[in-house]
Amino acid sequence: MVDIQDILKKVKQLKPLSSVIHKVLALTNDTECELNDLVDLIENDPAITANLLRICNSALMGLPMKVDSVQQAVLMLGLNRVAELVLAQNLSPHMAEAQKGYQLAQNNLWKFSMASAMLAETLAEQKNLQNLPTIYTAALLKDIGKVILHEYVDNFIEKIQNVLETKNYDFIEAEKECIGMDHATLGAIIAKKWNFSPNMVYMIENHHLTNPEVRGDPAIGGIYLADMIAMMVGTCSGIDRLAYHIHVTVFDDFLLNEVKINALMLIYKGLMKDAQSFFETDA
Repeated sequence: MVDIQDILKKVKQLKPLSSVIHKVLALTNDTECELNDLVDLIENDPAITANLLRICNSALMGLPMKVDSVQQAVLMLGLNRVAELVLAQNLSPHMAEAQKGYQLAQNNLWKFSMASAMLAETLAEQKNLQNLPTIYTAALLKDIGKVILHEYVDNFIEKIQNVLETKNYDFIEAEKECIGMDHATLGAIIAKKWNFSPNMVYMIENHHLTNPEVRGDPAIGGIYLADMIAMMVGTCSGIDRLAYHIHVTVFDDFLLNEVKINALMLIYKGLMKDAQSFFETDA
């Protein structure tokens, strides 16, 4: 068992987030927000503006004409899509390093997280949910705890694997028993330190649906399903791939049968290519 205070010290050492992230989320959650509000916010930061225009003009976006201004980008892509591009730009440095304990190579966690975030957004749209940028960001950050916990997983991997083989535990329960902390709980702690909303913290902490009370929440359910579908595909998902309990009722809530699951897996593979292109564009 690890000294939890040692883990929490590492949380304090994480690089703080740009204040732009919170401002962007606040705007997208404001029902009275206008397009120019987001334009003004982005244009006040030359680096973010430059990165946004570079991505908009990349092959990834496939736009029919060159984008020369933030206002043009917002008009062509919409407020939510531009907000998500800005959020992704600013969050990527925190998730780009390799996580040895989870057997994730450099950039793998980032690509996996970005693709599953886009898939979670797709599922949220099917449920007609309104807070899409918040759901997207929660899905993007759901595994942020792994950036710290991976070194402890690496040290306890044999014990974790033994627990998985001998008990009816999933990976997150094995982390908790062997280390004293799991990556979802740690992710919530990081999100709270970074001053995200209680709702965001809640979604990150519960994205594996360990708590039965959250399984009827369509936002968290969509994040869980996106994570599971990503692990079914297997690309960049790491050592804990499919080492989690399958909650059939959540699949049923989203009316997912075998055909629809296979279709979502194909969508995810396309999103992984987009995530790779995004990363190369942002390099």
